[in-house]
Parts: sequence; structure tokens; C-alpha cells
Amino acid sequence: MPKKKKNCRNSKLLLKTAEANLEERIKSLEQEIQAQKDALQSLREKGEIPTALPFASNNIECQKQSLSVRSIRARKKQGYLWKWMDRSIGWGGTKWALRFVSLDGGRLSYTGNHNDNAPRYVLSLRGCAVRDEGWKRNRRHWSANKKQDPPLTEPGAYFFIFSVYQRAVSAETSYEKEDEDVVPLLRFSTPSMAENQQWMQLISEACAYSMTDDFLEDEAKRAEETNRQQRQLARMAMAMPEAKEGTLPPLYFATVPKMPTRRPSTNRLPDAKSFQTKSKHSDVDQAEARSTKSYPPSKPMHRCAASSYLSVDAPAQNYRGFFNLAMILLAVSNFRLICVTIQAHGFVLTREQWKDLRYIREKPWDDTNAFVSGFVLQLAFLMTAFGIEWGLAQNRVNEWIGMILHYINAHCAFFVPLCIVWHLIDSPTIGAALLLHATITWMKLVSYAAANEDYRLSCRTKEGARSLKASLALVESLDAADENIVYPQNVTMRNIFYFWFAPTLTYQIAFPRSQNVRWLKVVGILVRMVIAVAIFTFLVAQVVSPALANLVLDLEQTNGTYNLQMMGEYWLKLSVANTYLWLLMFYVYFHLYLNLFAELLRFGDRVFYKDWWNSSEVSAYWRLWNCPVHYWLIRHLYFPCMRMKISRSASTFLVFFVSAVLHEILVSVPFHMIRPWSFIGMMMQVPLVAITKYLYRRYPGTSVGNLIFWLSFCVVGQPMAVFLYAVDYQYGRRQASLEHLENLTESCRVVWQAHCLIR
Repeated sequence: MPKKKKNCRNSKLLLKTAEANLEERIKSLEQEIQAQKDALQSLREKGEIPTALPFASNNIECQKQSLSVRSIRARKKQGYLWKWMDRSIGWGGTKWALRFVSLDGGRLSYTGNHNDNAPRYVLSLRGCAVRDEGWKRNRRHWSANKKQDPPLTEPGAYFFIFSVYQRAVSAETSYEKEDEDVVPLLRFSTPSMAENQQWMQLISEACAYSMTDDFLEDEAKRAEETNRQQRQLARMAMAMPEAKEGTLPPLYFATVPKMPTRRPSTNRLPDAKSFQTKSKHSDVDQAEARSTKSYPPSKPMHRCAASSYLSVDAPAQNYRGFFNLAMILLAVSNFRLICVTIQAHGFVLTREQWKDLRYIREKPWDDTNAFVSGFVLQLAFLMTAFGIEWGLAQNRVNEWIGMILHYINAHCAFFVPLCIVWHLIDSPTIGAALLLHATITWMKLVSYAAANEDYRLSCRTKEGARSLKASLALVESLDAADENIVYPQNVTMRNIFYFWFAPTLTYQIAFPRSQNVRWLKVVGILVRMVIAVAIFTFLVAQVVSPALANLVLDLEQTNGTYNLQMMGEYWLKLSVANTYLWLLMFYVYFHLYLNLFAELLRFGDRVFYKDWWNSSEVSAYWRLWNCPVHYWLIRHLYFPCMRMKISRSASTFLVFFVSAVLHEILVSVPFHMIRPWSFIGMMMQVPLVAITKYLYRRYPGTSVGNLIFWLSFCVVGQPMAVFLYAVDYQYGRRQASLEHLENLTESCRVVWQAHCLIR
């Protein structure tokens, strides 16, 4: 009897579901029919279609002409094309990535593959055009006749390239003849000539359709539908983050649903017989579980074949509980670490321990004069760069001489503070701050000189001026005063000082801007910055400094020699604390500090980093970790090497070499010692790039590459660098002070605080 009841309930549930689906389908068909009727009525009102069409041969041509524009909108095409990656270094020797491209009316979009739901980029073709950029030989294509090039019609022998670009508009609101040096918005290639011609034909027709009023009406309807879908998705909370190339697949934690609150009612309840109740559970088994009669001893409990929840072939599960357990274990283990350091060395915030801190006794503020002098000199170099550029803009300085002066001034802005830090500043903290700011100023001045040279030379021809206008059209959210800015209107004191303080290293004639300054957000950033810096200082004083002090004492007992046991012990002690300090440094500088200046300056583009923590390749980490430096290296080092006919592999190696040299300078110079540890650590990333890229391609979607990345950075690389620099700096400095004290005791009668009072 229970089995019959269950089958009856299942059949009723299926019937109701089918009826609901049928009603939704009928409503959607009625809406489509009504939309077609409205479109037909609008065409009749415009006179494009007569009310009565006689069956005659001459009317067939009339119908074709009246529906020619409408037929363009119906053209759709989807397929895989190779897309040009213009904002990333070709670590693997290629700059093309396979993307799934979709053409729908006047819109062109692409996704990573055909299974992706949301497009990565959508381009409106209004005001755009398509250009054939020719073909290039496919070197990997095998041909029977190696001495002679294969014909163009041979599939796979060539890559046929075309691009979509923004057309420049003249003062008479008509399109002028485009030049060869346009700025492409998108570039694609395909190994088939027929496919290339078909794509170009359809895109050109779509560009023509996008200039009609019908396209604007469709865009308005599309915007309304998009807003409706976004509101619905926000309520459902089912959106998943997108995994980028070289990163792990997303791990999603669903939002906690809000339970409705029940409030007591003062009204008298009506008669319960006038209502019919229904189970709240959609599952029949859960509904039957409320009745003991539904569970006889013979009721089957195993009804289908299913995998265990932790199996590979099991359905997707929610691991929020394990995540909470990991957070608890992490907090307990870190609390134990701090308790051990307090038990061994005392609490750092007590008065006695605070007085004994090494960095307090050194009094780093004694180097303030040299720091202020170096900062003022950077300001002078900035003013010099503005003067040189103003002279070039006014044609008062020769082009060749002006660029030489630009680069001499930029390099002096780096090397002069470097000499000040090396000779005049003893504190590593103050010296590192000045040298870091000098490096940023040097990179900004190089970008300022190179970008303005391109603006200046392009404005001398009409084709170059149109190209600059097209490139400026790529920038969104501009201020009204910057929408039509041209060179040399940007050569002002306000412009160069804005660029100096802006959180970017690459200069451009106008930047995206936010609407206003949100002062509450500024206060929130400052509060979080103070808390994060306090935690950073506490970890350095409570965990790192005692460990390094014990390391120096152990080295004194062994006369400066260390074995594998000593290295492994302090290596593991420093790995956990160093990871926390590294993450805090990233959070304070890249998130809080840069966002603070961006908010104060209304700087719009605030993607200073991406999800580098999901990197499955070391190359992905260097692309996502520091976006301002990555963009600077692409624009002013990688692509200039490519224009000089240097290979991609050599250009990539040169980028790593320059980055390694800069890292070594920023570490060694403030500590007044030249050591190769940071340089070696950076150059060791080159084989790791090849290894992790191979693993990512061999085992896609796994965490092998991500584990190698974390181990190489947080367990092996950075703790080892801290260990080696501590041995070279603190132990060497202590030995030098002991030798100095011995020399004083030999020549002085009274010595007080390492100073000779009576000889």
C-alpha cells in the first residue's frame, strides 16, 4: 500500500511539473509572436513594407531591399578563433590564445570555450570596422614540398589575420580613409582562408547594421533584459567566479540564506478547515519519513548506485565545514607559536622588552636629513622632466637632444638616491623606503618620456592624430576635460604631478576617473592600515627578531659556521612568520596603500593585482601579483625588445634578468652589502616557469602547480633568503662592532657605550 501511494504522488508531481513547463513555453511563444507583430507593424508605419503585397516579380526585389537591413541583424556566427593577447608576456613563446567567438547582430564577444556562460569581453560594433591584415606562414604545418611555399588555399598552411578597430570621425561627421597604423580593438586569426573571408563579410555587415536606429532599439531592449537577469541572479546567488588561464578552478562557498522571521499576530485566526495543508518537502521520501507507517521492516534502504561523498566521481559537495576546521587549527597553531615565543623571550609590549629592541636602540630617525634630501632631489628631477618635455613640445629643444636629456634625468633620479642610501643612511628601513620611492620615480619618468615621445611624433601627421584619438576612445570613465585632450595639452605641472602620485607606473594622456572621493572609505582604509602595520610590527618584534638574535648567538658559538641541523631549525621557524609578514606586506601596500591614493586622486582603474593566490604556474603569479610593474615591463622592456627583432624567449629572459637586478638592489643597498641571494632566487624562477607550465598542460585543473608555487615561495625561497641575509648582516655587523670595541679598549682607558672618553 505505501508503494502505491508513493507512485501516485510521484505521478501527480510529474504531471504538475509538466503542466508548469508547458504554460511557461506557451507564454514565451506568445511573447515572441507579439514581438514579431510589433516589429512588422513598425516597418509598415515607416513605409518599408506595404500593407498589401501583390504576387509580382517586381515586388520580390522590393521585398529584398526593404528587408536587407533587417536580414543583417539575423546573421549570427560562432566558432573558435585565435585571439591576439595584447596585455601579457608570451611566456610560452606564443601570443595567440584559442577563444570561442560569437557574432550576434551588432555585438562581437568571446569566451574561453563554448561551455562558458558569461563572455569575457563584449564589443559593440557601432562605429567600428574590420580590416584584413594579411596572412603569416604556419611554421608547424607539414608540407610535402619543403622548398616551395604551399598555396594559400591549403588548410592549415597559413594564419589569416583580421582585426576590428574603431573608426576615426572627421569634423564633417563622415568617416575618413583609415591609415595603416590604426589601433585594433580585437585581433583574430584562423588557418582557413574561407573562414577568414566569411568572418570578415559577416562582421562588416554587422558594423553596417550597428549604425541604424534598429540597432539602438535592440540595444535598449537588451539592456532591459540584462538588468532583469542580473536582478534575478542576484536573488538566486548562483554566480560562479571565472578561472583565469594558469590559475586553479574556482572553489565556491554558497551564501547563507536568510531565514524569514516570524512575528506573532494579534488577529484572530480563521477556521482551519477552510485551508488545505501541503508538505513543505518536495522530496517524497522526506514527506513519508514523518509517518511511522511508511517504514515497514521490508522497506528498501539502498535504492540506487552512488559514490561516496569524498570520491572523485561524486557530485559536487560543500566543504565549508572543513574550511572552518582549517581556520580553527590555523588559529590554534599560531596562538601556540606566539605563546612559545612569549615564554622564551618575554612579551614585547612590556616596558623592559620594548627598551631592549634592537631597532629602537639604533634610532633610525637620525637619517631623516638624508631621507628628506633624497626626496627633494626626486622632486627636482620631476621638475626637470617637465621642463625638458615642455621644451620639446614648444620646439625649443632638438628631438634627439631632448630624449637624451630625458633618459639622463630619469637615470639620475634612480642612481643619486642610491648613492645617498649607500653612503649617508645607516638604517635599512629608512634606506629601503627612499630607494623604493626612487625606483618608482625612475620608472615613472622613463614611461613619461617614452609615452610623450610617441604622442609628439604621432601628432605631426594626420594619420597619427587619428590613431591617437582612436586609442583615447579605448579609455572609459574619463573626465569631461579629458575626453578630447591632445598633445601638448597634457604637458602641464598638474598632469605630471598627478601621474607622480597616481598608483601606476605607465603614463598615458588621460586616466579613468571615479566620480568623487568617498571619505568614509578613506577613513576605513586608514584604520585598517594602522591595524595591519601594528600586527606586522608585533610579529617582527615578537617572533622574527628573537629568532634572528638566537641565530647570531648560535653562530658566535660555532665561530660563524652553521650545519644542516641549525639551518633547518631556523629555516622552519622563519617560514611561518615570514609567510604572514609577506601576506601583510601585500595587503598593506598593494591593497590599502595603493587604494588610498587611488581614492584620494579619483583614479579609476584599481586592479593593482589579480588572483595570484590561485596560480598554477609561476608565470601566472608574476603576471597577476603586481600589475603596475607587469604593465611597465610589457610596454617599456618586452615590446621594445620585440621591435628590435629579439626573440620572445630572449625578451622574456631579459625581463626576468632586469627584475632580478632590481630586487637585489632594493635588498642589498639598504643593508650596505652586496649579496647574490635575491638575484639567484629570481633567476631560479625561469626553470620553475617551464616546469609548472608543463605540469599545468599535462594535468590541467589540478593543484600540483599551485602547491609548487606555495612551497617555492613560502617554504623554500623567502625563508632561505631571510636566513642568509640575517647571517650576513646581523652576524657580520656584530662581529664588526666587537672588533671596534676591542680596538677602543686597547687605546682608551674609559669606554662608555662604544665611545672613548679618556685615552
